[in-house]
Amino acid sequence: LSFSQDYLISQGGTINTCSGTFYDSGGSAGNYAANESYSITICSENSDQMIELDFTTFSTQTTVDYLTIYNGPDNTSTGTVYSGNNTNSPGFIAADNTSGCLTIEFVSDGAASTTGWAATISCYEPCQDVTATVESTPEISSSGTIEVDVDQEISFIGSGVFSNGNDSDAVYEWDWGDGTSAVGLTSQKSYPAAGLYNVAFQITDYNDCISNIVEIQVIVGAETPGNPYVSAGDDITLVCETTTQLTAEFLEIGLTTSYGVRDIVYVPPFPFNGLANSVNTNIDDAWDSVGSLPFDFCFFGDTETQFQVGSNGLIRFDVDAGDTFNEWSFSNSDNIPTNSPPAVGEGNIFSPVHDIDPAASSGEEIAWEIIGEAPNRVLAVSYYNVPMYGCTTSGDNATHMIVLYETTNVIDIYIENKPICSSWQGGVAAIGIQNDAGTQGYSPDGRNSSDSPWTTTQEAWRFTPTGESVIEFSWLDSSGNVISTDPELDVNITTTETFTAQVIYTNCNGDIVEVTDDVTVTIDDPPFTVDLGDDQNWCLDSDDIILDVDIESSSATYQWILDGNIITGENDPSITISSPNSGEYSVIVNDQNCDVQDVVNITFGEEDSSFELTATCDGSTAQITGVTGGSFAFVDPPADGAVIDATTGEVTGGDYGNSYGISYTTSGSCWSTTELESTILEADDSSFELTATCDGSTAQITGVTGGSFAFVDPPA
Repeated sequence: LSFSQDYLISQGGTINTCSGTFYDSGGSAGNYAANESYSITICSENSDQMIELDFTTFSTQTTVDYLTIYNGPDNTSTGTVYSGNNTNSPGFIAADNTSGCLTIEFVSDGAASTTGWAATISCYEPCQDVTATVESTPEISSSGTIEVDVDQEISFIGSGVFSNGNDSDAVYEWDWGDGTSAVGLTSQKSYPAAGLYNVAFQITDYNDCISNIVEIQVIVGAETPGNPYVSAGDDITLVCETTTQLTAEFLEIGLTTSYGVRDIVYVPPFPFNGLANSVNTNIDDAWDSVGSLPFDFCFFGDTETQFQVGSNGLIRFDVDAGDTFNEWSFSNSDNIPTNSPPAVGEGNIFSPVHDIDPAASSGEEIAWEIIGEAPNRVLAVSYYNVPMYGCTTSGDNATHMIVLYETTNVIDIYIENKPICSSWQGGVAAIGIQNDAGTQGYSPDGRNSSDSPWTTTQEAWRFTPTGESVIEFSWLDSSGNVISTDPELDVNITTTETFTAQVIYTNCNGDIVEVTDDVTVTIDDPPFTVDLGDDQNWCLDSDDIILDVDIESSSATYQWILDGNIITGENDPSITISSPNSGEYSVIVNDQNCDVQDVVNITFGEEDSSFELTATCDGSTAQITGVTGGSFAFVDPPADGAVIDATTGEVTGGDYGNSYGISYTTSGSCWSTTELESTILEADDSSFELTATCDGSTAQITGVTGGSFAFVDPPA
């Protein structure tokens, strides 16, 4: 059994409790007395909690007996006075001050008294501040959006800051905006269908206190923008590969002599309400004043610089400032293109054209705005929440938008809601574009006047110029050289390189706009390494050599190769090589879909001791053609006094015609010796003949010329 403690105001002082019942001085069964003046402070048992009082009964003498409750530990805090019956009861009171206490004072006069009050005492822990944040891959833009393709995975990472540092038992909740949800700090999400999805992330802590809600709009399958645009694709990382395909996406357009029309993903680029220039406010069937385009807009071969907005869902370029009445009457026989009746014939772009009534509501808006910066400006014209004429009380209103793009001359139409008012001119409506003469025009299938009545929601159409192409596409390498004009390019690289996709647009007025986007192809290190080491030289009598490249993976395969030829049966991580099997050994290791190869040259043999001799008149000189650093010697000691230089191999001091055996021995561990024989050159022929004269003689050389004569003995 547990018992609740009763506390009377007459006890005074300060009590610390989180349970029990708080009474007047008469307790649960009696009345309070006359001429009372009591004060009590009630505080929590725990410093991190606050006191709560829930008054279940209350009765004092009205305007003469007063109960004052102060939000704090004494009567210097803010106080509230209560007097009377249950109608004037304090009800539920909770402290929200730093002390967590409530101070209660009661004063009664000298007249009659009554039953007083009863209040249940409890405590609560105030909420800490919890701040939720979200990061993602792809990143969240500055406008709070993420753009992805259909089925592209988004990685979300949630986090929270807790003011008291307590994140225990916190619950992290994701709402994906498609009827599904998830719980956890991190999560992955993809969407199988194009559209707009509003993702929400929220944290609930252990005390059931809730954080802010982080909202992110995910744009799935958004159309290529109507501005000049090129995407080189995401950066690429190659592991073990050197070849990949680059694919560029860009807006391909031509001259405005013809157009193509197709449906696009419904992702409006701008809000339907709040555009800068509100027009035709509360005026039905009106052309707005003439507006000026800050850029040349090419349309059916003409250059347009002015426009007018009509209140029935259309704009025109053949402006007339004096014509302020936008005709409304047409039928399902008035298909685009046409020059009559005026409701259709006066217009050029229809978003759709139908009889709507901005005068019937104060919540509608028709507005336009020039948005962006050159050369990527747009004219956006929006019809927001405009009632259908003849059905103004239905609440089913029209909302749609026209977007005209600078440079590309693309026209987009976005329809949030297009209702039908069948009771008014058959609910006729039409989407499309046409030239001023009404002789050339385009309308989507099922959306012309003759298709009426038709209705739709969240629908979008694009009209793209399809005449002779006005673009030039190129791939550039990192040096700025054109390497291809094909949007799909196979590249083979060995080092990280950046490529640039470039598109040059030439507008009908001659303006040239260049847009580029880079893609970096990174060559990454493989997930494992193979190293056979440096080339090796061994003696012919060396022991076996073992090459080992084990990467310690059960899924790895190995193939050994010698001089470019597969070694059959050698599929282990190691190979044993025996003398004299010299050659270029390589191994290919495959694992994780990756081939890694290394090469080493293994040479068995002796050092090259080759040399050459050149005979001289008294010996010879030597030229080492093999490994230097060895020593020379005579094979047999000479008998004529010849000597040899052991380092250079030069022989000197020999006699003409003598022969010598000479050896050269290398000095390495795999030494070898080569022997050659050299014969000293023969002496020159010095023969001559003398012919006596009256005072001496003359000489005739019969041997080698070029020598010198001398007396054997000086004449006397």
